Amino acid sequence: MTTGCPVCNGLTQLTKACPGCGIQMEDCGKTTGYPDPYGPYEEDTETTPEGTALTGDDQCVHFLQCPNCDESNSCAVSRDEI
Repeated sequence: MTTGCPVCNGLTQLTKACPGCGIQMEDCGKTTGYPDPYGPYEEDTETTPEGTALTGDDQCVHFLQCPNCDESNSCAVSRDEI
């Protein structure tokens, strides 16, 4: 078995309420794809072999945005065996 982000692999969804208005925030993907305008559409070349953006503590960081009030936040997801 390998380890990977359960959100990136479609095994689970992030459910986090917006701190501003309480509406469920939308997962906009990994934060590593955002510095480059075409980053979310390109293959991962500077991440782990599994294609996961990691922090130093082995977590995948996702960007969240509220569809109601445009509040943004990030969320670190622990990698699991998949």
